[in-house]
Amino acid sequence: MPRLILLLYRALIFVAIWPLCLAARNHPNFKGTLRQRLAWTLPPVPRGDLVWFHGASLGEVKALAGLIAAVKARRPRAVICLSAMTAAGRQAAAGLDGVDLILPMPFDAGWIMRRMLRHLAPRALVIAETEIWPNMLVAARAAGIPVALVNARLTPRSFARYRLVKRFVALLLENVRILATADDNAGRFRALGATDVRVTGNVKFDAVSGLHPERVQALRESLGAGARPVFVAGSIREGEERAVMEAVAAARREVPDLFCIVAPRHHDRIPCIVDEARRHGIAWARRSAPDGRADLLILDTMGELFDLYGVARAAFVGGSLVDLGGQNILEPIAWGVPTLHGPHMGNFLWALAVVRDYTYEVADAAGLAEALVDIIRHPEAHAERARAARTALDGAKGATARVADELLKMIPA
Repeated sequence: MPRLILLLYRALIFVAIWPLCLAARNHPNFKGTLRQRLAWTLPPVPRGDLVWFHGASLGEVKALAGLIAAVKARRPRAVICLSAMTAAGRQAAAGLDGVDLILPMPFDAGWIMRRMLRHLAPRALVIAETEIWPNMLVAARAAGIPVALVNARLTPRSFARYRLVKRFVALLLENVRILATADDNAGRFRALGATDVRVTGNVKFDAVSGLHPERVQALRESLGAGARPVFVAGSIREGEERAVMEAVAAARREVPDLFCIVAPRHHDRIPCIVDEARRHGIAWARRSAPDGRADLLILDTMGELFDLYGVARAAFVGGSLVDLGGQNILEPIAWGVPTLHGPHMGNFLWALAVVRDYTYEVADAAGLAEALVDIIRHPEAHAERARAARTALDGAKGATARVADELLKMIPA
């Protein structure tokens, strides 16, 4: 049965790949990358022992950054290839030290993966989190390439889906080393048939350690906010724009000099934020076209959100007022900024388990506005809570070194 499912999967990929190429050719994540994704155009490969890292998007690439640096520090001659599915992930990869080759994720067709693996000839394949690509894993095993799933996690929902094809998943995970974030995730992988499972912790706690205070000061000056208190609403997802902007409008009625920065998770949602700003009569500008008269700055650039949290008096992290699983609350916490979020944090329970006692959960626009105003008006009353959150975060770090140790055991010196 598992091999029959694999055959059906391969047939589906064969049928779907060409319509997918046609439909996605102008999508921002795929534009200009189709020849590489099909392994028609193969990039020059630097000489040396290549290790192929793969992260789906921006969050996974950020999580891999410290791990790549740790591997490179201990194996300076290693050649690091980093692939990502999305344009945001590849852009983030371009800014990482130690990365020698950046690729779009090839389509998961057997002939494509075999051709790419022959070309790259990696000494190991390192995949972030839950990127279980059947043809990639099968091709790597056939080529004798060690595979590790790092920062591995499975939500209960994903586990329930995979359990429906448990024997198929067990086939895919043969000889894959699972480096799980926690005991519960390790147990789920074992229940699916994985045999080489180890708990090494979550490297995402380490991924927020690179603070740049001097860059933050320059950012503050570039905002045109002067000495005004700053509120940052980051990673706002579809369906949250109205609630966040209602909260911003309500808070500004109580704190008229409040300067707000709203960062949508996806830039195609910017028009919705603009519409809400106009509806509430809030003067706005884009980050790419600043205006000193604006009270609201809409972030339409890449790579600045983390540092912008550093200028905030308070921060809200989106994807959490609607049932989308939340976003990474650790970034503002790393700066010692009081951090608010909604009730829907299912994808970040691992982070909440460490800092839950020190964050602020709000249910709606009214709750967000009320908590925000209180933090702005009484900063000292909330500073200790923010410091405690940062201390808890610091105490959870250290996984990167443990994961690097495990990877280097897999890669012959």
